Amino acid sequence: MRRSQIFLIVALIAVGPALSACADFDLDKLDVFGLNEKKKLPGERKNLFPEGVPGVQQGVPKEYMQGYQEQQRREEEARLAAQKAAEEAAAEKAKQAALEAERKQERRKTMLKNKPTSLTVGRPQQQQPQNQQQQQQPQGQQPQAQQPWPQQPSR
Repeated sequence: MRRSQIFLIVALIAVGPALSACADFDLDKLDVFGLNEKKKLPGERKNLFPEGVPGVQQGVPKEYMQGYQEQQRREEEARLAAQKAAEEAAAEKAKQAALEAERKQERRKTMLKNKPTSLTVGRPQQQQPQNQQQQQQPQGQQPQAQQPWPQQPSR
């Protein structure tokens, strides 16, 4: 190998890490001919959601905050206490309903024991049997048979 080739290799090895270590190194800054310039679209730029995206929590999620587990445990205890109170209220309500039903049954039994003699108020309606109704129709008329639906046209 020649000395110039060795010098070139050493220069590349030395310059490569130096350029990669530069935080401000940007290939777009080396654009001498203006090939990477972009034309901006016309119009006014506005934020789509200025207050933040709806439904997305801002900041650190609650589960990562210190003390969140304690708060979650308190909420769980409160929910369990409310559920227990609701169950007790439902049990008390069922007990009251059972007592009320028992009282009604006792009243019915006492009413049946102390039942007054039968007394008819008003006239009882007499229903005629169907065969008597058919006999009351005039003798010349026959009862009409049900025709199938839809009725067939008469000729």
